[in-house]
Amino acid sequence: MTRRLIIALFALTMALASSAQEVEWSVDANVVFNNREGGLDESPNQTFIFTRITPQIGVSFDSARHRLMGGVTWFQPMNDNLGGYKVQPALYYQYRNDRRGLSFKFGVIPNELNNTVPTYLRSDSLNYVQPNIKGAALRIDRQHFWFNSWFDWRQMQTNNRREAFDVTGDVGWCTLKNDNVFKASGVVSYNHLATRKIKSPDEGVVDNFIFSPQLTYEHLWANGRLGVSAGVLMTADRDRVADNKWHAQAGFIGKLSGNWKWLSLTENIYAGKRQMPLYEKYGSLVYRGDALYHNKFYSRTDLVATVFQRDFVNLEARLTLHATSEGTAFWQQVAVRFYLDRLVWKRHRHKDSGVATGLLQSQF
Repeated sequence: MTRRLIIALFALTMALASSAQEVEWSVDANVVFNNREGGLDESPNQTFIFTRITPQIGVSFDSARHRLMGGVTWFQPMNDNLGGYKVQPALYYQYRNDRRGLSFKFGVIPNELNNTVPTYLRSDSLNYVQPNIKGAALRIDRQHFWFNSWFDWRQMQTNNRREAFDVTGDVGWCTLKNDNVFKASGVVSYNHLATRKIKSPDEGVVDNFIFSPQLTYEHLWANGRLGVSAGVLMTADRDRVADNKWHAQAGFIGKLSGNWKWLSLTENIYAGKRQMPLYEKYGSLVYRGDALYHNKFYSRTDLVATVFQRDFVNLEARLTLHATSEGTAFWQQVAVRFYLDRLVWKRHRHKDSGVATGLLQSQF
């Protein structure tokens, strides 16, 4: 094994040495204030104030198709003693082909899933403190087709720690007719919690499947967009050491969203059988999504104002209202994102020369 690794590293070094290379770098920083108030057990009163910064450096070759990147993700709560921080490594290989709309990453991948997946898969709090994937991520983005998938190896099995991983795929097709967009999409996810090497008799494997097909219609105009989605959220759970039976849940899931210039409004609704049937026993060990789906009815309304937006700075203010049959919760959030890398810096310096610049999006 060691010999093969040395040969692979030598081959990679030779390839880098014989190719046109570029030094790649990036800095991704977020400062977030989130105040949560309400009477829901799944959303207790608490306040998040933190800074999260991810500096990276690496090398690319073959017209930046191949990249080897390394860095850290530092999560720092703003408390009085500066404790509670987390520093996670980031080290991955990326293949990227913009002409084919293809990106593949393998390793410890930072900030891959923020604000890109529905909250029944990953909660807001999880995106705050665990933004990295330990595994692989594949994206295909074509004119009428997209496919986004990842494999996250969350925990390795030890004498005292249970093995845990999840694999997810999001596939969709869309068509544009005049100013109208039609989409058909589906999310499939499998979440696995195994045992420790030295396990107790009451410890067994837990399986969690998620499947959600949806249809979406959007109407576009010069300064805005209006969209509506409808679908089904179906899950199946099994605790092999308890009753070893599958427990199936299903319900309606829908979304109404719109934006005009700097203001956007989104309404998400779930109605059906309670999701996450094993939540009381396993909690976030199994379920990565928002615990508010552990209700027969759940409504989430987000009003977002983009206060400031440029190619490397974004400032957003957000009001979020959660409502279930048990009560309501109200969140207020302000998030600032700063992002800069070699290409963004190059485009920013030459934006007056006709080089296009993009607008930065918030991760939360």
